[in-house]
Amino acid sequence: MKAITHDLFSVGVGFYLVFRVGGPSSYLYLFLVVWLAFATNAVIDGLGHFRRQGIVVRSSLTHSVFTAPIWGVAVALTSAYLFDIIADLTITTTQTLFAVGLGIALADSHLLLDALTEGGVYIGRRRVAFAHAKYNDLILNCAFAFLGILLIITALG
Repeated sequence: MKAITHDLFSVGVGFYLVFRVGGPSSYLYLFLVVWLAFATNAVIDGLGHFRRQGIVVRSSLTHSVFTAPIWGVAVALTSAYLFDIIADLTITTTQTLFAVGLGIALADSHLLLDALTEGGVYIGRRRVAFAHAKYNDLILNCAFAFLGILLIITALG
């Protein structure tokens, strides 16, 4: 449930940014938002966990307020470059910067959800949690998945 929650919430945040904050609102950007949401979350979770005494814990490599945005930028720049090649378009500097901003926002949306759990996120070498919910808390995960869906509906409506 946790991965679905991250993905739905990130897509909702991305759609909202594209449609309501003044980003370019074409179908290509919506595809980019969905791709970046899934790719950014996959990179942050894929590279950001390790086992300590048999328990999976978060790593500061990707779950830090300093490193997560860097991963978001890396995924966004790589995606924009590949998107430019595949779609045979000339992506402008403004469009690239918008993609980078989306990457940062989506990485930060991932951290926001993780900061609500007992594992928290890293600020420097210290872990901080806004709340101490379990990562698999059904009510919290459903609430943020629903919020993501509401953001998508609001953006498209």
